[in-house]
Amino acid sequence: MELRENQKEPARIAIDYFSSKKDHPAIIVAPTAFGKSVLISYVANSINDKILVIQPSKELLEQNYNKLLLLGGEAKIFSASMGVKEIGHITYSTIGSIYKLGDKFKELGITKIIIDECDRFARSPDGMLRKFIKDAKITHVLGLTATPLKLQAMSGGFKSGKFGSNYSILKMLTTRSGAGMFFKKIIHITQIQEMVRLKFWTKLIYHSIDFDTSMLRYNSTGAEYTDRSIDFAFTSNNIDDRILESITMYPARKSILVAVPNVSDAHRLAKITHNAKAVWGEMDKKDRANVIEQFKSGQIRVVYQVNVLSVGFDHPGLDMIISARPTASLSWWYQFVGRATRIHPDKKDAIVLDLVGNLDKFGKVEEFRYAYGKDKWNLFGENNILLTETPITEIGINKVNIEEYHFGNEGIEFSKIKAQKIDAIDELINSTRKDQAGSFVLYFGKHKGKKISQAPAHYLEWMKKEFRWSDSNKELKEAVINYLEL
Repeated sequence: MELRENQKEPARIAIDYFSSKKDHPAIIVAPTAFGKSVLISYVANSINDKILVIQPSKELLEQNYNKLLLLGGEAKIFSASMGVKEIGHITYSTIGSIYKLGDKFKELGITKIIIDECDRFARSPDGMLRKFIKDAKITHVLGLTATPLKLQAMSGGFKSGKFGSNYSILKMLTTRSGAGMFFKKIIHITQIQEMVRLKFWTKLIYHSIDFDTSMLRYNSTGAEYTDRSIDFAFTSNNIDDRILESITMYPARKSILVAVPNVSDAHRLAKITHNAKAVWGEMDKKDRANVIEQFKSGQIRVVYQVNVLSVGFDHPGLDMIISARPTASLSWWYQFVGRATRIHPDKKDAIVLDLVGNLDKFGKVEEFRYAYGKDKWNLFGENNILLTETPITEIGINKVNIEEYHFGNEGIEFSKIKAQKIDAIDELINSTRKDQAGSFVLYFGKHKGKKISQAPAHYLEWMKKEFRWSDSNKELKEAVINYLEL
């Protein structure tokens, strides 16, 4: 299995991570067009232990699994939506199919996980992913994503522009927030500029037109524009005609993807565009798959999409995208532009045509850079614009002094210092909790009168699984579980 130059170092680091006895959940940042499916295949094949690969969707599971087979690997699929439930040395799955089966995977000795598009999973401790990881006693969790970001709703404060109002900000997944901090560290970053330098990123030619954004209104959380204001701005700026004119202006472009606000827009435009179809989220899956296949093969030239064909959509021949959907979501803009970045022997460049002000707000995707400074990671855009830790409503405004930051993998060396501090604090907390749990006295059974720490481990495991717990002894139950887990 041959790796590209940009994949060799992160592959080595991933294998080293899984070779450690136990480690904190970690992230490898891999841009669009990086070839994450190849990296996953290589790493999974290179470690001796059984490994589980989790994807956020059936479509991405199929893509990753098929890439492994193409590269000569072997694996099993455990997915209810695909009608297959098999477990092997390497298993590909979606979390919805396995989250209640943690004990089963634990019995089979699966302790290592790769999570593709790890930013797409709920971070809450009682969510499906965290439940499975806890029940299965997973020791290593490695997440892969181009956008290690999370959206956090805030309330009040000066940053919102006025006191008492709601707003939202983007935070890195490794930054503490209201939902906690599951991923503790970033262990490798491939910056987009490295992909450009190595010629693994298609040259993008950006064009934009004037768009009146004054009609756009943010929703109650300040995270995105309201559907009503998007539709009003779309109509008032006469975007229909601009789309049709743009498609006519570039007759040499063979494959064009257009993002529009809603399904009615997509249907209307597809009917009046030569050789065009529409796809959307609630569309019949077989019909959508058929359109996508014809699009990839060149039978269909233009596809209008609504909230689909972004994350994981693999069509290297795509040579033009038209952004006709206003958005306040940086992740959406990155992922949509990213669809045109995959290299293809018959494609020397791709056009990114923005009709709705997204380029002005977020800038060129190639200029996105991750950097470490002031004890945290952040994302920067063109002209050193800070894209994280700033209200969504103010993105594109705030510049910072980048001399205080270390970019890419240089920043990882500095972040290790903080990680060591976190490890020390966690160890102290866990040690204290274990001591407290272990000092709890058993008040029934053959080990009555003994502290939990003095009882045999097999007896405590039996208690955990078989004993009939009730509200009257829930404190003892929590103490037993905490002692066994810590």
